[in-house]
Order: sequence, then structure tokens, then C-alpha cells
Amino acid sequence: MSELKMGYIDIYKSGAGEFMGGALITDRLGIPIEFRHTEPVSPTKVQQILYGRALEKFVKTETLAKCLLGDLKNKPDLLVVADADYYPLTRMFNFPFVQLGKAAREPMEKHGDYAEVSESEIHLQALSHREPLRVRVDRKNAPTLPAIKSILTDVTRTMDVLEPLSRVQEALKALVAEKI
Repeated sequence: MSELKMGYIDIYKSGAGEFMGGALITDRLGIPIEFRHTEPVSPTKVQQILYGRALEKFVKTETLAKCLLGDLKNKPDLLVVADADYYPLTRMFNFPFVQLGKAAREPMEKHGDYAEVSESEIHLQALSHREPLRVRVDRKNAPTLPAIKSILTDVTRTMDVLEPLSRVQEALKALVAEKI
């Protein structure tokens, strides 16, 4: 059996309007296996005008995330994304995408307990001393929720699944600072 791999992807936008993407793959302990990042992308003034409010989403998904995910040597069993903008990419890759956060509710009785919030969202008790996780997928991928629940129930015994996404952001900030 292969070792379970968790994936995390996020995009950092600098104050100068540059975008840089990063993808981190970890083992079940949260130890990095692979990290990839893009070079900074600076949309031109004309692109900013033509794309308008759609520019950030387009750069994030079509320009940066597609490239990063396609280049990964270690494909994740589950990819944690920062927001729903990434959901359309699920049809291009053979691993589930999920948004995770803290659920605003009291802890459930034991590890692995869950409550169905909607067809595409559950609250999962990951650790007995913490509030449950909010686990959200694209509605079109709602049938993957049971498999995602199983992966998260397993991996949350050995790692904090929320924390690595902040590592991606911090790594991207550090890379941008190094380039200045």
C-alpha cells in the first residue's frame, strides 16, 4: 500500500500586484515530500482592464494552479484548496479537491463523528479537543465526500490538516521577499 499524501495549493498576491503559486505535498505526519512554486506573474495593464474582476481567478486557476498541479511528481490523495475558485480544475486531475476550515459548532463525541450539513459539506470531528472541521467540496463532486471523510479521519490522527496551507502562504511570501 502506498503512503497517503496530502496536497495543499494556494496563491500569494504581493502588494505590487504579482501573483505566485505554490503547491505542497506532505506525508501523513505533515512532513514535506514535494514543494513546487511558480515564478511571479505580473498581469499587464491591458490584461487588468480586459479581465476586470475575473483576472485574479483566471491567474490563480488557469495560469498558476493548472501548471503547478500538472507538474507534481507526487500526486496527492486529497488536495486542500484555499477557496472554491479551484473547483473547476477537479475535472482535469485524478484526485479530490476539498476546502477545510473550522466549523463553528461544539465538539462532537468522538474522532470520526460527522454531521451532514448539505450534499457537499460535512462537519467532521477530527480531534477530541478541537472543534470539528468544516469539509466542503464542489457540488458536482459531492459523491466523493465519503472517501474524503475516510481519508481525513485517518490522517487527522497524525497531523493538523489545516496548518500546511499556511506554510504554503508563508513560503510564497518568503520567496517573493527574496526576489526583492
